[in-house]
Amino acid sequence: MEHNPAQHPEERLKGALQTIVDALPGASPRQRAFLLKRGGDVCVGLDERQKALGWYGRAIDQLLELGDAEQAALLCRLIVSVQPDAVRARCTLTWIALGTGRHDEAVEHLAAYVQAAFRAGRGALAARQLGWMFEAAGPLPLRERIILELCNLGESGRADELAARLRTAPAPLEPERLWQRVLDAAVGRDPAHTLPIP
Repeated sequence: MEHNPAQHPEERLKGALQTIVDALPGASPRQRAFLLKRGGDVCVGLDERQKALGWYGRAIDQLLELGDAEQAALLCRLIVSVQPDAVRARCTLTWIALGTGRHDEAVEHLAAYVQAAFRAGRGALAARQLGWMFEAAGPLPLRERIILELCNLGESGRADELAARLRTAPAPLEPERLWQRVLDAAVGRDPAHTLPIP
């Protein structure tokens, strides 16, 4: 599709996205994920990076619903390349690593997530996510790292609460329950109660 350079940027973007918007209602879940990602790509191509994040975020949610951890993680990495301080993408990468049992990778993503959340002034939200991660994490080193990162966020009280429970090994979650926690947390619902974050 050719773009008229004299056209207002909002109109150009709307025109470029129209085919995608029209196709979304009748799309299968897999097609929907592809279309949402394509919408993000169009936004990036028109230098509308902030708008791209919304499209990519919805595509990630769709991929997670499909259980496609690899594609969701790839898209999170794409978001981070477009917006290095993207807090939600870094949080989702941490959850995906945790949910797929890649604990060393989860530790790496966790540190990057906490730094991004702290810089963005979203420490309270990150602390809540870390509490949920602690409940879902099995290996002791990962749980210890979560406590350390809570301290880095200035949440020493919460860190002390979790440290008191550190040596009590959690009952391992069945893969389906663990993935449901990943899904809930990625969209901002309390994985224990499925309540939306206020």
